[in-house]
Amino acid sequence: MNLHAHPLPLCGLLLLLCAPAWAAPQTLILSPRDMRAEIHSRALVLNLTSTYQALAGQLRFDPRTKACRIDVRFVVRSLTAPNALIRAQTMSKTFLDPMDFPETRYVGACQGSQLTGSLTLRGQTHPFDMALTYSGPPGDPSSVHAVGTLNRYDWGLKGLHLALGKEIRITNDISLDGKPPGPIHPGA
Repeated sequence: MNLHAHPLPLCGLLLLLCAPAWAAPQTLILSPRDMRAEIHSRALVLNLTSTYQALAGQLRFDPRTKACRIDVRFVVRSLTAPNALIRAQTMSKTFLDPMDFPETRYVGACQGSQLTGSLTLRGQTHPFDMALTYSGPPGDPSSVHAVGTLNRYDWGLKGLHLALGKEIRITNDISLDGKPPGPIHPGA
């Protein structure tokens, strides 16, 4: 074969071979193994963090464009608490009430650095958006961190009104590379 007779096809082939390999869109089954979901609140002078131990869902994610669809359910009873007293108050009828509302659900879509969706909590669904940051190389991130703040009264979390502030910060870390999610940074 005479390579000099057809220089354009050879150049095109070399460009394809040398082009960066973008990661393909993926569908991840979410579990506590690859997603850490935490709730952060302020009670009088204490900062409280609770973590969901049971959750299930799906994330469809395109690493190149950072477009995604997420649908995840959280088991309310699985939420940890710093101690038995705080757990009892959190699970009370006037707060999360897992007897009547056993799960919380988030459904949303992301584009770039914004996750837009809806949160169902205590049987009430309202819009809830989260800011996104990615870790890892461009076009192939290894994890995504989401953070958003809600007014608990909008979802009917009326209990503990003298002890607990009205804002609750939600943070989620999702591993995209199969490794356990890293620790969530309290200030994030």
